[in-house]
Amino acid sequence: MSGFLFLSACLSLLSLIALVRSLAMMTYLNIHFAHEVDPFSRAVSYYVFYGDGREEFATSATVLALGTVLMLTGMWVQGIRLGGASTAFFGIWCASLTLCAIFPTDNSKSIVSTSGLIHQVAGASLFVSLPLAGLSLARRLATDDRWARTARVVRRMAMVAMGLAAAYLATRLPDIFPSLAIPGVLDGRGFSGLVQRALFGLEMLMLMALAVRLLRVVVSSARERREPARVEVAG
Repeated sequence: MSGFLFLSACLSLLSLIALVRSLAMMTYLNIHFAHEVDPFSRAVSYYVFYGDGREEFATSATVLALGTVLMLTGMWVQGIRLGGASTAFFGIWCASLTLCAIFPTDNSKSIVSTSGLIHQVAGASLFVSLPLAGLSLARRLATDDRWARTARVVRRMAMVAMGLAAAYLATRLPDIFPSLAIPGVLDGRGFSGLVQRALFGLEMLMLMALAVRLLRVVVSSARERREPARVEVAG
């Protein structure tokens, strides 16, 4: 295996480990603090106020950002060029995850601190940026036969994620704009946490789909390199 293939293999494996670790930690928070933080109506950000929630949440977000960077680096080594739009959106995603890890939200319905403001802006940015990054990247991957199928999967996931992001924003409108006269039947705060978790989970799966495909492409390339060598030895 050449140096570039070996590097790509290492990056893809490390990115998968990071993504799975992040998902496992977030799952732990959802289960361990189910009584303290209602998963149907409260955002994942509120885990930071209970037990070891702050450390686990910050680590999960940071590891997720690291896994994304490792995966994108592996794709770059394999010759995939993201383009300006994808690079910008993935950059916003990683930066927003890092900011959410550093600056906790306010333990209230309204923003009362600078940390809470930064967290809310970063949170809104990350949920929108990754679907846009996925759509932009999918257009580039669709031209590569090795990635065409994954491109279609990522595009579908990104479109569903955009819909969930819009739905989550709609459920948060009463908190963002308290003066709005929203009928009770349209008040979605009771299931806003569920929508957010579904969106976050889908975005993680999107990244995992790319990381798994990267590993398969590397393995396939390594096998193709071995075949001529075997034929030459046999001859």
